[in-house]
Amino acid sequence: MNKKNVTMFIMALIFVLMFTMMIGCRRSEEDLSDQEPESGDVVEEVDETPETSESEGSEGDIEDQYYVLYLKHKDQAFIFSDTYRIKANDPKLEGKSMAEYVIAELINQKGIGELINPIHPDTEILSLEQDGRKVTLNLSEEFTENLTGTVEHTEATIAMVVNTLITLPSIDQVSLLIEGEKPDTINGLEIQDVYGFITEYYPDK
Repeated sequence: MNKKNVTMFIMALIFVLMFTMMIGCRRSEEDLSDQEPESGDVVEEVDETPETSESEGSEGDIEDQYYVLYLKHKDQAFIFSDTYRIKANDPKLEGKSMAEYVIAELINQKGIGELINPIHPDTEILSLEQDGRKVTLNLSEEFTENLTGTVEHTEATIAMVVNTLITLPSIDQVSLLIEGEKPDTINGLEIQDVYGFITEYYPDK
């Protein structure tokens, strides 16, 4: 084989190798394009973060407000408590403080068996003002109606009102007004200027 033939053989070999490499690159590009999504397809991304339902998240964050209401024994000067709760975002609390709400609930609650509610159902909350940890509660004159029995029975009824308010965490003292004025007496009972928690009328005392 002469020098000219060798040169042509080498050039032919180089041409074959280049042609083979071009075909291989084109096939690789076609394979990649087959793996890519078409223009109309949507690729979903899987989010492994667990979903939290709206009810579990929002409701779980809303605090319960606890409060205590009282009833009095129909024959004895004893008061009995029961604990309730309400969600802080309950529509019943709209436009009123927790203190106003619990006193309204106290006035409207029904008796159970030998336990009665001696507060006249027509009693109105004329105003309720809080100064620091002291509340001044102004009730309508109906509160004093139907208060019969001994001085102890009357004070037990007042203890229902006072203790209902003081069991709220923001209140330590209560002043009672009737029609905007502090009464000297109610049914023969001398009314204090300021009440703290009244403990004398529980059955275990």
